[in-house]
Amino acid sequence: MATFKDGANGSFNGKVGSVVGYQWRGINVMRSLPKKSKKPRSEKQLANERRMKLAMSFLSPITTVIRLGYQQATEGLPMTPFNMALSYHKKQAIGGSYPELYFDYSKAKISIGPLASAESLAAEWTGDGLSFSWDGSSDNLLMKEQNTIIVLHLEATKGWDIRTSGIQRGAGHYLFPLPSNLIGKEIHAYVAFNEILSDRMSDSRYIHVPAVG
Repeated sequence: MATFKDGANGSFNGKVGSVVGYQWRGINVMRSLPKKSKKPRSEKQLANERRMKLAMSFLSPITTVIRLGYQQATEGLPMTPFNMALSYHKKQAIGGSYPELYFDYSKAKISIGPLASAESLAAEWTGDGLSFSWDGSSDNLLMKEQNTIIVLHLEATKGWDIRTSGIQRGAGHYLFPLPSNLIGKEIHAYVAFNEILSDRMSDSRYIHVPAVG
């Protein structure tokens, strides 16, 4: 059932016949309902579906981080932060040719923005976890006080571990504690910075930590 707003000539929410009306970001939207096709899907369509699935498998577990990381980039645009990230990763972070497509972790970005990205980023294993370091020196106090975001994708478990607060950029290092069964395993890591009192972000930087031992 559809509900009208502002009378019969106004907007509506819900389905009426072959169209559906709804509000998105305060805008009244109406679109046609999709029609099922009996035609077999083309290779191009199948490749697009595979790209979508690969991008979603990376983004969905870290939705909260992605919304923060792409928030400023979508200001004034008719798209959500997550949709912008999805579009980027479908186009830029998928390698290979269909049907041999794969997700390229080195091309992924958990954030985009105008702040300076991490310089001299490095990571090494210790007995307690993964020790990150970056250039934290700066004459700019506001820059040194920027927040550091670290996201780990754990290849062994296909799981994630995230730190979004409590690490100042000016510290220049952070020991990311991990359980003993994950120490020395392969990890894909992303480091980004954001200003505490604004949506301003840096482009994230990627670092691959190979398995050891």
